[in-house]
Amino acid sequence: MKQILLFAFLLTIGLNAIAQSPSLHIKAITPKQLKQGQSYKLKAIVNHNFKEEKTGGLTCTLLNAATHKPVDGWFINIFPFQYFTTIKNTPFETEFSFTVPHEYKGSFEIILVAQVEKIKDSVHYIIPTKQ
Repeated sequence: MKQILLFAFLLTIGLNAIAQSPSLHIKAITPKQLKQGQSYKLKAIVNHNFKEEKTGGLTCTLLNAATHKPVDGWFINIFPFQYFTTIKNTPFETEFSFTVPHEYKGSFEIILVAQVEKIKDSVHYIIPTKQ
């Protein structure tokens, strides 16, 4: 009986430690489709549960969906990296502006990566384009 109670106690401590470990979570408002020549402001939100202030970074990378090669310069993604500070109970919100080139055909990928120290989250979207 003592072993069962000890196991239950240790399991509870372990679950509480997991629930309290710092984490990041990215949400983004993405379009379903963009037209050639269309500009877009990608709104990104990084939620966290840090209890103290820490500096992190959020990166937006744009890739050709077929070749997986970067198209950031072509899409005029001029600010692909944003620093942020974790403030308790306050999500970080930012925007990444880019324009789909008039000559671009096919889909492109948006990859967002947030990192604070060794804690990381990433999201990946594929956006089709049309004429």
